[in-house]
Amino acid sequence: MTGGERLYTTEAIIVRRRDQGEADRVLTLCTPQGKRVVIAKGARKPSSRKAGHLELFARVRMVVARSPSSWDVVSQAEALDPHAALRGDLVRGTYARYVTELYDRFVAEDEGGPALFDLMSRTLDYLSQIEVGESPSSALDLLARAYEQRLLALVGFRPEWGRCMGEREGHLCGRPLSVRGRNPLGLDPERGGALCAECFQASAARPGVMPLSPAALGLLRACQRLPFARLRELRVPPALLTEVERAMHHYLTYHLEQDIRTGTFLRRLRRAL
Repeated sequence: MTGGERLYTTEAIIVRRRDQGEADRVLTLCTPQGKRVVIAKGARKPSSRKAGHLELFARVRMVVARSPSSWDVVSQAEALDPHAALRGDLVRGTYARYVTELYDRFVAEDEGGPALFDLMSRTLDYLSQIEVGESPSSALDLLARAYEQRLLALVGFRPEWGRCMGEREGHLCGRPLSVRGRNPLGLDPERGGALCAECFQASAARPGVMPLSPAALGLLRACQRLPFARLRELRVPPALLTEVERAMHHYLTYHLEQDIRTGTFLRRLRRAL
């Protein structure tokens, strides 16, 4: 694709959409080239051939026309994987909204790339495949935690779970962290990761520092390192899943400087089920 071409073709995942005017739809896309905002003119008309291909969470191949003065315009669209299961299930759909909201919050327009697109595509595929019974399974929570770790690494906010990020006499502590034992460790999002027991005790009164059990650190480390195919086989107590979710919520909201709307709804949804 060269700068002089008016039309270009791209794969895209629709992470957000909103109505514009009487019949148009503005789409926020995750593409291999980065985050894009485009407009699908007439997409809300019953006669539109694009309408059924531009659903939320769908992976789409589209032809787009450049516009020098406004959003680029979707000329053609073909759904490659509609991820219909995510729109037909409240629980999985809410997890999908959480995944796409994090991408939308952390990634600025025209930033991103193939690795983020691949992460989004694989995560939505997994969400579509996970069986959900009467209550959300631990596999959904583990997938969300794994996605968070990988997203943070790709956007430059990777948390450090292997060594202490505390400060001693003006220098990084750097002590290797053990997931054995019972002494509480700490989480300091400002310093970018976990604290050893001694650094946690020394800085526990500092705003933003929270306790973290060795077991929670071990699970966070697994979510960061293990492929999801192995991670989903773990049997994790609900209390530990809750602790790890709380830790990640604290870390994410610190760096976003705002709450995550879908995360709040997701916690309410799980309590209601």
